[in-house]
Amino acid sequence: MVDFAGFLQTVVFGLIEGSVISVGAVGLTLSYGVTRFINFAYGEFLTYGAYLALFLSGAGLGITFPLPVAIVVSVAVVGVLGVAVSRVFFEPIAERGPLPLLITSIGVAFVLRNVLTAAVGVNAKQLDLPLMRGTQVFGVQATPIEAAVVAVAVATMLAIHLLLSRTILGKTMRATSGNRDLAEVAGVDTKAVVRKTWFISAAAGALAGVLYAILFAPFRPTVGFNYLIVVFAATLLGGIGRPYGAMLGAFIVGLATQFGTAYVSANYSSAYAFLILVGVLLVKPDGIRGGEI
Repeated sequence: MVDFAGFLQTVVFGLIEGSVISVGAVGLTLSYGVTRFINFAYGEFLTYGAYLALFLSGAGLGITFPLPVAIVVSVAVVGVLGVAVSRVFFEPIAERGPLPLLITSIGVAFVLRNVLTAAVGVNAKQLDLPLMRGTQVFGVQATPIEAAVVAVAVATMLAIHLLLSRTILGKTMRATSGNRDLAEVAGVDTKAVVRKTWFISAAAGALAGVLYAILFAPFRPTVGFNYLIVVFAATLLGGIGRPYGAMLGAFIVGLATQFGTAYVSANYSSAYAFLILVGVLLVKPDGIRGGEI
């Protein structure tokens, strides 16, 4: 007999995790849509977002901000870090093609991860969050913190939608993604667009890292690297370069991961995302919504 309440609970957990994945997947797919290379250093933006929020909220810097303020500051700082990484490592070799950029991004990921590990150590950390009792509705339970995480993720996706559809920057990002040379002929400052895209992409990654740290504490300096496969799976499933597809892919991956954990084994949570990733590459490499921004 099917445990309907347990099934609904798994769906809720899948949607909660999918909301976190969606923020990271949208950030990754935005950067790919404009720059046309897959940034393997993206996972470190998630990690830096989580750790900056941790320290700014009172874990050792001598500065204590309320957690919401710490999150906003960490997201902005990592956004600036993304622009700096782009200018120092990626822009000088941008004309050499995607392979040198990809290899460079792997090297940048190792550098960022080891710098952070040297600074904070390898011990697990967690944000200082109050313990909250879950609220139960129709046999399905969720805590206020989980509801807040979903709300932040939905607000972020709405903001990305409005950015792409209603602003000049969004239109120039789409033009640059579609045909960079033609966009330049039309008078678009594509270099500025790329840098702004790096800021948004890295900031989204940092926010995803913070949301992950809130839901799945404790975390270590490898958290972003470990979660990157999940973000990649969602991005490719939705069609890399397609933000709306990435959002949909994220929720599918979140549901698949939670159902696999609940009904198969909790020991292989990352494997379910990897299976989706391989399946997409084999069956539909362009994803369910392939194409440009």
